[in-house]
Parts: sequence; structure tokens; C-alpha cells
Amino acid sequence: MRLLRRATSVLLPSVFFVGLLGAGALAADVTTTAGKKITGKLVAVDAKGITFSTKDATVPIPSREIVIVDLGNPVLAAPKNTTYSELELTDGSTIRVAKFLLKGKKVETEQLIAAPGGTSPSYEIPLSTLFSAMKKADDAKHRDNWKKMLATRGKRDLYVIQQEAGLTFVQGTIHSGSDDGKYVRFEKDTGGDPENLLQSRSAGFVFYQPQPANIAPTICRVLDVYGNSLNATAIVISPEGVTVTTVAGAIVKYPSTASLAKLDYALGNIAYLSDLEPQSEGPELPQEEKKLNPTVAFLKDRSLSNDAIKLDSTVYPRGLCVAPDTVLTYTINGEYAQFKAMAGIDENGANGTSAAKLTIEGDGQVLFSDVLRRKEKAKPVFLAVKGVKQLRVIVETDTPFNGNYVTLAEARLQK
Repeated sequence: MRLLRRATSVLLPSVFFVGLLGAGALAADVTTTAGKKITGKLVAVDAKGITFSTKDATVPIPSREIVIVDLGNPVLAAPKNTTYSELELTDGSTIRVAKFLLKGKKVETEQLIAAPGGTSPSYEIPLSTLFSAMKKADDAKHRDNWKKMLATRGKRDLYVIQQEAGLTFVQGTIHSGSDDGKYVRFEKDTGGDPENLLQSRSAGFVFYQPQPANIAPTICRVLDVYGNSLNATAIVISPEGVTVTTVAGAIVKYPSTASLAKLDYALGNIAYLSDLEPQSEGPELPQEEKKLNPTVAFLKDRSLSNDAIKLDSTVYPRGLCVAPDTVLTYTINGEYAQFKAMAGIDENGANGTSAAKLTIEGDGQVLFSDVLRRKEKAKPVFLAVKGVKQLRVIVETDTPFNGNYVTLAEARLQK
């Protein structure tokens, strides 16, 4: 699969709408970041947050103030002594199924847990959205071996095989599944024509997907009653049911809201770059620059003036302030799915003509590259980094030491 070498633009947040479901509007509890719990009914959801109806009033609640929306539907236990498979998408979503088959350029699944009301959800999962498909996901030892195997993978697709000594794999390119799901068309990296390999003999598959130049933002994580976790960029509730679109582009359709357990706005498993220690490469700062800033190539959670980070008059509690001609390399070992930040020029010490080029790479692939200017608005950055082992942040400028430090506000990695 050919790598994308140059990012072009960043998608703006897509609208995320949940319509009023008439008399069947959801009964729910909302837990806020202030620690309050509000009981009522979910009326609507959009990109800014939710509309919630209590006994006293119908009020909007911004997403930044929401920790979780609990819809009151418990997660169902998997049948005892049942072996199941797990699909992991490139956006970090996970889906548990009884079995799966690769058919053409899509994945066909069989539901693991009986659905409330007798109607199971349907899944539309293109191969292009799939990071891995693991059989025997219920076996803790097998899951551990699978994780260790992923740490050794290169930039090729894998046909994974279970052997007595553990997991091994054949590297190459997965083109498609046969129409009946019996074979997978696989081209080995050693050369030769593509072969038909039995899907039944594999322990699963791993896909090397080129990271897209930009992705839509995750608005919340949908946890359903079947044990699935979906990083959603869009949700629609209608009389016909619930449709969830993941960041990667997979679509899950539920027969009703009874299939949803929670909407998680905290998202969990987040690592801020300011909490991580990178390998840093940068020039020695001249004396005039040292007057503005300590002798370091980057600052954590503060600006050049030692105040809070600020872009476009908005204050951010977390982030980085990176000096010109600096490279920061973070070893993330393929553990995260997305990178998010607001990128701009530090407002402290910068003049109206200050500019710098920001490049972000994942394992050598350019995921984002743009020139940031002090006079322009900060730019949202949403990047897919699933499977990336090393993330590099590169700041370049033609006029170093002119106060043109790049700010990455709220720079964070999410699983």
C-alpha cells in the first residue's frame, strides 16, 4: 500500500446530530466535569454538546462540561465458554463478534450476543478501516501474544498463523477476500503472484494502512450493550434506529437506543505530550533569546512569558511551546489511535510577521505540514496515528530566534 507523503488540510468538525425521538426520548444521567449528576432525558446532541431535559427545564450542556452520559442500559455478558473475535479499527474502535469473514473489500460479521428485542446491529466495515482482526480474543494469553507480535510488525499486511511455539506471520499485501469468505487474496512480500490463503487457517490479520492526511474529530466514544467501543464522529437517532459513524468510516446501525450503554466524553486513555519525555534536537539558543526563555528547546504547559498558553485569546491549561529549528521525537509504540492539538504561533514575544513551519511525522510519514503565521487563526490538527511507533514534531523557520515559537495547545494522544 502506497504511503501518503504530504498532508494538505485539516477537516473541520463534522456536525453530530441526534434528533428528538418523540415520546421515546432517552432517560439518562449526565455526569459533569464539576462532579454534578443531572437526571433527565436526552433531547439532542450536536458538535457543541447535548440538549438535556430535566423536570425543571430543557438546557444545553457543552461537551467540554460533560464526562459521561449514562443511558441506563447495562452491558451484556458474553455467553460462557464462548470463543469470540475482536476487530480493531484504525481509529481505535473495537468490535466483538462471534466470527468474521473478509469478503471482497469488506468484513462480514456474525453477532456474538443476542440483541435486546431480537434484532441485532448491522456493521459496515470496509477493509480500509481495519487495523487488525484477531481470533480467540477471549483468551488472555493469546491477547498478550498478539500484542507482543504487533510490536514487531513492519510496514506490510500480516497473515497471522498460530503455531505450537506461539504466533507467527507471513508479510505481504492483503488484496481482498473471496466472495464466499473462504480465501484471502494475499501477495507475499517475497514476490510472485498473489495466492489464495484459507481464512480458516489464520489466527487473524493485521493491516498496514497508510495514515490519512487528516481525520474528522472524535466527538464522543459510544459504548454499547454488546461490549463494543466506537470512536464516533457522527451519530443519528431516528424512529428507524441509531446510526453511528466512526472516525475511520465504519458504520454501525442499531435497531434502537436500547443498544447504547453510554456516551463517553472523557474518552479516557489520553496522554498529553507535556506529560511525555521526548528526545529533543535543537540549536543552542543565543543570548538574546535566553532573556525571553530558559535554555530549553520547548516549554511544557506554559508560554514564553511563563504565563498560561494562549491562542486567539483562548487560554489552554495544557500544551507545548516549541522553539524554532527543534525536533521532538516521542516513542509511542503504536499504543494510540489519534493525535489532536490546536497549532499556532505563541502570542508572547511574537510580532505580527512571525511565522514557522510545523511538520508532524509518524514513522517517517508526513501526517501534517503547514506554515503557521502569527496574524492567522490557530489551526485544529486531527491526525490518525494507529500503529505509529515514533511521532516527530518538527518546527522550522527562515528567521530563527525571532519569538516565532510554535504552540501546540492541548496536544494529546488518544487510544
